[in-house]
Amino acid sequence: MDFETLEKKIEELNKINTKATPYPPKKYYILYNSIYESLLEMEKDGSIIIDPDEKNLSYLRELLENDGPEFCYRFVFRGKNSAKKYVIGVCIRGLPMCKPVDQ
Repeated sequence: MDFETLEKKIEELNKINTKATPYPPKKYYILYNSIYESLLEMEKDGSIIIDPDEKNLSYLRELLENDGPEFCYRFVFRGKNSAKKYVIGVCIRGLPMCKPVDQ
């Protein structure tokens, strides 16, 4: 996937009204996972830049699978040829998110 397509998916994710029902729509989780998987591939091929550099994106999945009820972590990233930054993260107290940093 190219970065422009990824940006469109992130925009679509953030248009989903997660407060419309008692639980976020299944579409939100499906789209978030699609974005996350695409980012993993883009990280491998070097088409995104991640800040902070001390961890890689697979750390988010490790948190979800292994670290129990008290965790929160986020990554700031941008396309290799883009100045616009985004954040992707997970937190036990809320939905996983991916959005532009300026939101």
